Amino acid sequence: MAKLQRAAPYVLLFGFSLFCLWSLSGITAGAADGQLGPAFWPRLILSFMALLCVYEALKRLAGAKDQFSGFIERQEQAAERGDEVGSVSTLMATSVQQGEEPPNPLQMGKLLGGVALIALYAIGIDAIGFFVSSAVFLSLFAAIGGFRHVLWNPVVSLIGSFGFFFIFMKVAYISLPLGQGPFKALSLLLMQWMGVR
Repeated sequence: MAKLQRAAPYVLLFGFSLFCLWSLSGITAGAADGQLGPAFWPRLILSFMALLCVYEALKRLAGAKDQFSGFIERQEQAAERGDEVGSVSTLMATSVQQGEEPPNPLQMGKLLGGVALIALYAIGIDAIGFFVSSAVFLSLFAAIGGFRHVLWNPVVSLIGSFGFFFIFMKVAYISLPLGQGPFKALSLLLMQWMGVR
């Protein structure tokens, strides 16, 4: 039952991925001048998401822990206790003692904080643009997750946001929200620096 509970979120996400892929099936518009069509990247990302969900669900259903990991170490511990090494009773005892790792407790504060941050990101991206909103989102999301560093959080977030901005605008030709006012000016400056028109 515990394995089913651990696999359930991935099964639900797999179903959601299939639903999204099905909803994209109506988009048949092609791209001009040999460019990728508007549905290519969403379909690719959703396909990877579905495959990852299948992998994670199967891993949890099969028992994520390898029962033979640490076998020699457990046998050495049995020998130190004076138990018979390699016997069925020793194998069973060490397996029971080792047991399964307890599942990580659900941390509601982190979960609700992450959900709220995602909602704020979706609401604010049009006003402050993709680059700034993504940089703030990445930094705060890492902080909510437990990685809090005064220097590395903003530096890694800025590099990550610029990387996504470059890939989407320069490589994938995906139009992103530029923001308004000074945020738009910053986005246009970055586009000019990257050679995006």
